Amino acid sequence: MPDASERAVALDAVKSGISDVRASINILFAVTRKDGSGIIDIYRREFIEHYMLTLQKIQEDLDTLETDATSASRRHTVIDDMPDSIDCINELTRLCDGKALVSNLENCILDALTAHNIFNYYQDADSAAGKEKQFLVLHAERICSSAGIVLAYLQQLEQMDNDRDALSRIRPESFSLFKEKSNIKLAKDRISAKTLEMLAARARAADPFIGNRSFRYLDQQFYPAELGAIRKVDQFFGYNEVRRIFYEHFSAFSKGEANYPLLVSSLPGLGKTHFSIAYTLCFDNLTIVLPEPGDLEKGLEPLTRKLAVRKDHKFVIFFDDIDPAKTNWYYFRTNVGGSFTLPTNVNIVIAANYDFPANISSRGRGVKFPMFDEIRCQEMVMDFLVSMGMKHTPNDLVSVISADYVEEFGQKKFEELSPRTLIRYLEIYKRDPKKRKHMLEISRAELTSRPDAQAFYDFNVKIMKMLYGEDALSVLREEKMKQAMIT
Repeated sequence: MPDASERAVALDAVKSGISDVRASINILFAVTRKDGSGIIDIYRREFIEHYMLTLQKIQEDLDTLETDATSASRRHTVIDDMPDSIDCINELTRLCDGKALVSNLENCILDALTAHNIFNYYQDADSAAGKEKQFLVLHAERICSSAGIVLAYLQQLEQMDNDRDALSRIRPESFSLFKEKSNIKLAKDRISAKTLEMLAARARAADPFIGNRSFRYLDQQFYPAELGAIRKVDQFFGYNEVRRIFYEHFSAFSKGEANYPLLVSSLPGLGKTHFSIAYTLCFDNLTIVLPEPGDLEKGLEPLTRKLAVRKDHKFVIFFDDIDPAKTNWYYFRTNVGGSFTLPTNVNIVIAANYDFPANISSRGRGVKFPMFDEIRCQEMVMDFLVSMGMKHTPNDLVSVISADYVEEFGQKKFEELSPRTLIRYLEIYKRDPKKRKHMLEISRAELTSRPDAQAFYDFNVKIMKMLYGEDALSVLREEKMKQAMIT
């Protein structure tokens, strides 16, 4: 067993190493803002924040060891009521999620190096930019070596703790997770083009946005999202002007030509959500992020900062089901046309059942779905028949199919008259050859049925009353007048 002087030297080495690592973490991860210092917005920010806390607690407990060697018993005994280094190490072990500490650190470091934009191109080591990159990578290498320092601290506690048979407070897997060494190493303290490319390749492989194109954003973290069945854009029918605007908007953002917000409004069920997701995903270089509606009022800058560092990705932040009248638009106005600007790789889409206020609609491009009535219904049916390969679509067949859809709604087979339920009807029609034959025969009769315009009107009034109360009829008349002027 080492004597007291040997232990003192070993503890000093751990303490000195931790001071160096904390300094390197500050250089690579710390950022100073108007509201104080913080940590750069990387994907696993909470991991590096907890690692910093762990190193701080180890340093504090090392100070205690210098005056009270018996405090090494914290390995199995709670010394005081405050969380100590063992609590932090146990939590760090949990956050490692079965992967080596150094692997987790490397992922955080690669995120930070990406945020510092060192992978854009190689600079000669003697140039100013080259020296900056070398400076950052040297500190990254030092941070990666710190896993061994944490392990050395645990080993010192074990050697100093006389009660070897007591139940240890340290999670058993901590020792194995802290043993692995880092692969981030520099030859002769120099960064070469080959080293930089290796780090860039590893950063791309560790990119959390690789492999998924849709994410939920909850509690300041991103989680891959399962969105269910999203139709491709060539499977949307009718609403030609709306479809044109959606395509133009996302195409421009995909090409880096514009990133002004898209403000989408319509009655429920007309396709706001489906269109926004489908048109995002139809462009291979776009990723959709789905925050909670309330995040629009919490400040957009923390979210956009996290995405801005991923310069090789383009993100669409989609706020769905927003009530414009009840929303505090302060942060939106601040980030769009205010004191801040959106990063060029970030676009915002907001969908609502109501119109947007003038001071909001002026900050983006608006698109409004016309009400779903007998005319829109027949336009969708006609587009659908064309998609099935019918070169000449008889108006009577379109009318008969639309009328049958409305009749099935009256029979309670569908809960609403909307593009959403019409698509379900058309999918059934497509799979049922007997139904298709029957509709064709009816359309050739001397008298053919027409979709009931009153049914659409009554259903729209019902929806409008749910949204606008007693003002529904005046709003409906206004909408009808607007549509008549457009057409």
